[in-house]
Amino acid sequence: MAELTRELVLQALEEWGRYPEVFRRLPAQEQGDFLKRQGYASMRDLLAHVAVWWEEARGIIDETVKHGARPGRKYDFAKFNAAALDRFQNTPEAEFLVWYESQRQQLVALISSLTDEQWQVARIQNWLNGVVLEHLKEHGIDAPRFLVIDTLQREWGDYAGRFAALNTEQQAAFLQKQGFARFQDLLAHIIAWWEQGMAVIEGSSAEDPGEVNDIDGFNASAVERYGELPEAAVLAKCDSTRLTLANLMDMLPDEVLAKPHVDSWLRADVIDHYFEHAI
Repeated sequence: MAELTRELVLQALEEWGRYPEVFRRLPAQEQGDFLKRQGYASMRDLLAHVAVWWEEARGIIDETVKHGARPGRKYDFAKFNAAALDRFQNTPEAEFLVWYESQRQQLVALISSLTDEQWQVARIQNWLNGVVLEHLKEHGIDAPRFLVIDTLQREWGDYAGRFAALNTEQQAAFLQKQGFARFQDLLAHIIAWWEQGMAVIEGSSAEDPGEVNDIDGFNASAVERYGELPEAAVLAKCDSTRLTLANLMDMLPDEVLAKPHVDSWLRADVIDHYFEHAI
């Protein structure tokens, strides 16, 4: 699996820097739809949730740098997240955005100050991956190239390995929750959507974005197409399709990547789809 790099985390923090403006440029209806999907009443609430975790991460990283690894803290996530929102309920938006940007810049400065040895500490990397990159994937508005490639390399690249690490009972419970009889059926579903996404990127226009109208039929066809193959063959096909898509992303011209229907397909096909089926 690809490793987490300092440059990747800093690039994600750059995206968080432009995040409020990206949201403001959305039409009002799209803003409302996005917040509803995310489960937040306002953009301030979403950003408060994110930045309070940055604040927490800075404290953890400072502690780790000064005193070495410590036992992990246990969090009541619902309570922690609710407190983050309550903290800024009466804060004017302009004042809140100044605070948000200050938290972002402080985290950038801290990451930049880490020595190579400190950067390699698992606790530091785990926190930064969670509060910066995973949060951007979970709450992102668009699909920047580096984020799509990283999701393909790290999250999807280790997907089969994480499933294999589950015991038999856990595997069965996961597949039941996902609605698939076999792991290879779930992989067939993923492969088909990646193939469709690549077809959209390479061949369609904004006027004909290659939408799938019968989603249930599309999914059933994918499972049937790969149903008779050995699981090892489906695993190999999934990995080769993933690498093909990552290579396409690496070579894709900026003007193609900027097309709204391409951006939306990449977010749905690669990033959102991962969270839908995450192990």
